[in-house]
Amino acid sequence: MKTINRILQMHNMKKEKIVSSIEIETFSHATERRERVLKALLNLIPKELRNKIEENIKFDTLQGHYGNPIIFYRVKVTRDKGAQEIVEYILSNIDKIDSEIILHNIQERVDKSSFYLRLNKQNAYLGKFTLYDGDDVIRIKISFLPHIRGLEKIKTALFHLGLKETAR
Repeated sequence: MKTINRILQMHNMKKEKIVSSIEIETFSHATERRERVLKALLNLIPKELRNKIEENIKFDTLQGHYGNPIIFYRVKVTRDKGAQEIVEYILSNIDKIDSEIILHNIQERVDKSSFYLRLNKQNAYLGKFTLYDGDDVIRIKISFLPHIRGLEKIKTALFHLGLKETAR
């Protein structure tokens, strides 16, 4: 079994910037406090980048099925604005169990040169980054540079960026 460092050397990722952008999206329903939803989103950002990123969060007011207001928050951070640092922060804070789940169903999370995560919004508010497939989520799309394409290269990139190794 190849070690992660050996795989990284093979793919020349050792110190290289490999993340093109990260998009983070979530909703705030009428029953939620908007400032708490915003805090949950910002908790995914390293502290030193939060003020700069917060200025770039866009929101739209939508209408629910029964006329209730829903706020849609979205932020896209590019390579030169700290995207890789944010991805490293998120992945390094995902525990080994969720890392194992990610690896187990990675084919469902990869599309060409992008990787998708859905994190529990309530836990993100508390500073915990846990996978969640329900409705109350923060959706994340990580786009890699063009030379990081396909399942194996993205898997290697995720380890490079901080995803924990599992027993496999």
